[in-house]
Amino acid sequence: MPMPPLRLKPHLSYGEIGKRYRACKNPVEKSHWHLIWLMANPKKTMLVTEAAEAVGFCENWARIIVHRYNDGGIDEFIDKRRNNPGKKPILNKKQGKELIRLLTKERPKDGGLWTGPKVAHWITEKTGKPITAVGAWKWIRKSGFTLQVPRPKHIRSASVDETGAFKKKWLPSV
Repeated sequence: MPMPPLRLKPHLSYGEIGKRYRACKNPVEKSHWHLIWLMANPKKTMLVTEAAEAVGFCENWARIIVHRYNDGGIDEFIDKRRNNPGKKPILNKKQGKELIRLLTKERPKDGGLWTGPKVAHWITEKTGKPITAVGAWKWIRKSGFTLQVPRPKHIRSASVDETGAFKKKWLPSV
């Protein structure tokens, strides 16, 4: 059974939608307004499929946008990502500085190098919030530290004498 065509609710007139579409500076919102503007044209009825293709959306995403417009009106059209500050960091500034001091001045309790799991354990003890080793490694990298381990030497690599002999063979003769 085919779906009935999706129509827009008359929150705004075609002219008002066109003004908002042309005035919009945010590219995400602008493409949403473009879709609604195409579908709101009173002279040419356009299905969601056609409007989605014209704007470059898949039909499913276009239907979601139209439903948002129909259900919530104009307020649902703002790009909510720009007003979302994101999740609060697990470490505050003081704890971040303490982590940097720890990484530069102290050794882990078991000796060795600071690793993701060791830092994760420290962060969990400090904050009471669990964190994965990968999350802790991101904090290490965010603090400006990188893994400083020399590159391993290949098992079948040439010795210093063999390397010198090879280089002598390939020197151009003058």
